[in-house]
Amino acid sequence: MRLTIAVFVFLILSVTRCIHAERSNSTPETSDPVTRKLFIDPSSTSVALGKASLIVSPFTHRDGNYVGDYQLKVRPYFFKSEKGTLLLVASDNSLRKLQAGKAINFPVKAVTRKDGKTHVVLGKATPLSGDRGSVTFSIITENGKMVFNTSYHFET
Repeated sequence: MRLTIAVFVFLILSVTRCIHAERSNSTPETSDPVTRKLFIDPSSTSVALGKASLIVSPFTHRDGNYVGDYQLKVRPYFFKSEKGTLLLVASDNSLRKLQAGKAINFPVKAVTRKDGKTHVVLGKATPLSGDRGSVTFSIITENGKMVFNTSYHFET
C-alpha cells in the first residue's frame, strides 16, 4: 500500500513539473504574423431568395501571400456553389501594419477547382488586437455583389 501511494505521489509531482516547464517555454502571442497561420471564421450573406455561406480553411504564408482553400455554398441555388483556392496578397509590411493596429485593404484571388475560373475579391481587415480582428470579403459575381463580414485570428 505504501509503495502504491509513493508511486502515485511521484507521478503527480512529475506531471506538475512537466506542466510548469511547458508554460515557461511558451512563446508570447505577439509573434510575427508572417510565421503564423491565419484563420477566418465561417460567414454567410443573403442572396436573392437564399443564403450564401463561405467556409475557409486555415491559410499558410507562402511567397509573400496567404494561401488556403474555400467552399462557397449557395442555397437554394446549389448549382452556384463552388470550391477552390484563395490567394490573399499580403506583404510582410501590410501584416506588420495590421499587427500595429492599422486597418489594411488587400486583393484576393479565388480560383475554382471545377473550371479554373478566377474571381477577384476585395478584402479589408480591421484589427481588434495584435492577433485578431474583423475582415470583410466583397465578391463581384455575374448576379451582383456579395459581402461577407466575419473575423480572423492568427495562431502558431
